[in-house]
Amino acid sequence: MARATDRAVAALAARLSTTIDRAIRTVVAHRGPALATAAEALRAEHPGMDPGRMAQLAVKRRSWHLAGMGAASSLPAVLPGPGTMVEVGAALADVTVLTAAQVELILIAAHLFGRPLDDEDARLLDVLMVLGIDVGAVKLRRGGVVEAAGERYSADELRGAREDALARRVSARLAIQVTARLARRRAHVILGREIPVLGIGLAAGYNLRSTRALGDTAVRFFRHIA
Repeated sequence: MARATDRAVAALAARLSTTIDRAIRTVVAHRGPALATAAEALRAEHPGMDPGRMAQLAVKRRSWHLAGMGAASSLPAVLPGPGTMVEVGAALADVTVLTAAQVELILIAAHLFGRPLDDEDARLLDVLMVLGIDVGAVKLRRGGVVEAAGERYSADELRGAREDALARRVSARLAIQVTARLARRRAHVILGREIPVLGIGLAAGYNLRSTRALGDTAVRFFRHIA
């Protein structure tokens, strides 16, 4: 039974890895202007507020919506047989939307901390760093140092033109590690969602907790390298 479960997780994770990578890159490439506008609207709504607190406010607002979406996408699993098959499809769509929404929140935080969203290579690296911390592939070290893909980088290397150069060297390697770990985690959640009724609470809870935890991680990362 355990081996069958491991095989199912591995197969689903392989499928999810591509989906997650595509969602990340699409948001970074196309959503920058809209997210910068949203971040500035939040700043105007709360003048003088610390950027970390503003970012967490944005996360709090969005996380409840994502929790409701996760619960709704789990409803087909209440029906045995065909309902469970439909639910797996709904869960895959939920992962795409959840990933995109969480990347958007990371980018809103980046903008609030003064990192331009039109610098796509650098912001992709920021997103991968934050997601990497969340899945244990990236570590924050003393003195603003970040350890990723087996190497350590100073805070200066994660700013401006130096970050662009670093992104071109590191992002492809880091993306493989991060998306694989994140996909495996989310595969476990999707398979758990197939349990009728209990899966609804699992999906809603995961979306809520993972989004809020990722928001805290994003704030911690941007403060660490400031």
